[in-house]
Amino acid sequence: MTRVRLRDLVVAGPRAVSRYTGTLLAVHVVQLIATLGCMLAIAMVLAQTFAHLPMWDDAVDGDLVALLACLSYGKSAFLAIGGVAFGTLVAWQLVSWFLVGGLYGVLAKRPEGRREVARCFGASGASTFLAYARLAIVQLPAYAVVLFVLITGLGIAAPAMGSALTIPALVGPLALGTLPALLLLHFVWTVTDYARVELALRQDTHDPGVLVTYLRTLGYVARNPVTLVHGALGWILFVLVTLAYAYLAAGHPMYGAEGAVTIFVARQCVSLMRTAFRFGILGGQIELGRTRALPPRRTDTTSENK
Repeated sequence: MTRVRLRDLVVAGPRAVSRYTGTLLAVHVVQLIATLGCMLAIAMVLAQTFAHLPMWDDAVDGDLVALLACLSYGKSAFLAIGGVAFGTLVAWQLVSWFLVGGLYGVLAKRPEGRREVARCFGASGASTFLAYARLAIVQLPAYAVVLFVLITGLGIAAPAMGSALTIPALVGPLALGTLPALLLLHFVWTVTDYARVELALRQDTHDPGVLVTYLRTLGYVARNPVTLVHGALGWILFVLVTLAYAYLAAGHPMYGAEGAVTIFVARQCVSLMRTAFRFGILGGQIELGRTRALPPRRTDTTSENK
């Protein structure tokens, strides 16, 4: 098996983004439509509940006491927001199985021309959709372990969080309480990504099976820390871009239609950069997945027995 260095994975990312920029933009547009639908629904619920409540302005500005008071006042509204967000996440999860399968297929087969890229994207997304759905079921126990670690960490940090009077004072204990679960979640997500890579490269979801593929990939990621480091680079870039946007936007209120348009454009630029980072990580994962030894195919002996 050819050894792939971290540098090779990092270089493969920009190469994939530059080669399939149109595919990246198309996926971003789909993501934008889903985001706008969710934002509009949540904005309508918040406007109907808190538009007449001056305390909501203080809560938005970072007053933790005002935020808790608003949460107590508008319980039904936040339940509705939770329902909207949950429905959007479920719908996006279903769509993402198709999109990720299409992206892996394009990056693996490297078609040329818009028509060939579209054909490869659709064929790969359709052929891997059910396999990715079964993979999501297989990894439910791993998510249960992550949830257990998260609850345990938050329980340990609860006393410090309970004494916090401002949002900055709440961030420290909250970060320490969630850090172990986030690290474990990163490992689980990396295993899922490389299991998807193998399923996309094989294009045969019944051989050797999704469960066997997931277990093989679990050991593969554990034996190759470069997979975790490579995936972490994407999340680090994601966080840095988000923090840079928050820093530049802090203390610069924008009012009126011009301000709304400016904020919308800035946010979409940040979102596009995040999508590009994820696209680049997928390109590196495909690069490493090509060097991974796949299990031998099982031959169908049914016709031979007949």
